[in-house]
Amino acid sequence: MKNVIFLLALLIFASNGYSQKLKTYYIDFKGEKTSKSNAKFQRTVRYQNNIWNVRDYYLNDSLYRTGSFTDKKLTQKTGILMSYFPNGKVSRTVAFENNLKHGDEKYYFITGNISRSAHYEKGEATGKWIWYNQDGSIENELDNINPHSLKDNYTKAQYPGDKKELNEYIKKVDYKLRQGNMVFNGKTITGFKINKEGDVTDIDIIVNGTKQMDSAVIEHLYNMPKWKPAKANGKYVASYHVIPIAFGQQNNTMLSDKNIGNAFYNSSLKDYKEEKFNKAIFKLLRAINYDHMDAKYYFLLGHCYFQQKKQDFACENWAIANSLDGGVLKKEIKDLCNLK
Repeated sequence: MKNVIFLLALLIFASNGYSQKLKTYYIDFKGEKTSKSNAKFQRTVRYQNNIWNVRDYYLNDSLYRTGSFTDKKLTQKTGILMSYFPNGKVSRTVAFENNLKHGDEKYYFITGNISRSAHYEKGEATGKWIWYNQDGSIENELDNINPHSLKDNYTKAQYPGDKKELNEYIKKVDYKLRQGNMVFNGKTITGFKINKEGDVTDIDIIVNGTKQMDSAVIEHLYNMPKWKPAKANGKYVASYHVIPIAFGQQNNTMLSDKNIGNAFYNSSLKDYKEEKFNKAIFKLLRAINYDHMDAKYYFLLGHCYFQQKKQDFACENWAIANSLDGGVLKKEIKDLCNLK
């Protein structure tokens, strides 16, 4: 009898030990396993009490995201999912139940101030939603929200039709070029602005092809039909967009995320020199999406915010730059932001 009890205890102990075993591997931006050289984050997974608890880290070991899942493939969210900026401050919290948003969702600025407070019931927007300005004041507040009232107040710019029709229009850019030219690195990447009237303006070629290709792309984009402009707080606003364009023949050497990030950085540097700070910020945030470990992106981002007289935003980004490269900041900036 004692032997049976001992074996049962041993099995229970072994089962608990297995359930708490920690798995660690690298992932890309989509959360798929990848090599360390191609990784965006490092993931740890611990299985306990029929739940897979996940913690993702930036490549400098600071916490990026935590969440729980009810399935081994990590597709069914449950409980509270939290995301963090590289400075350690919370960027988002959202509650899930049966893989649907259910409960409160909050977004934060990099300074720690809340940017939006929302509520969901089984995946449907409902209840009171509040939008905040960067200084903490309320921008807009809506009670008893629903999809219709949300769309009336906040929407992204939309091409007439749907995404498929936008892709079809992009494919029409000078077929002779598409069929007869080799694209540098596999594709070009363009950036542009949709103004409050829905017109395409301010086009940049961020990743270039030949001069002939770039000229054809710019002309084609300027000839686009009017978009439905973005809305914020019930008013039409200008917004920035990015579209990659691949031509017929492609080079075998594809662009790395680091190279794309640098392309956005170089383009933003031109905007900064021209005092187009909002445009530069948009591109720098894109650059960070491709390579969040490059100190110079946060360094220039800090300068953009400083030029806009947003010292708190500037200091938070300079602090991240300093954590990634201790030699990137001058003493004057460190003293201004109380950085070591």
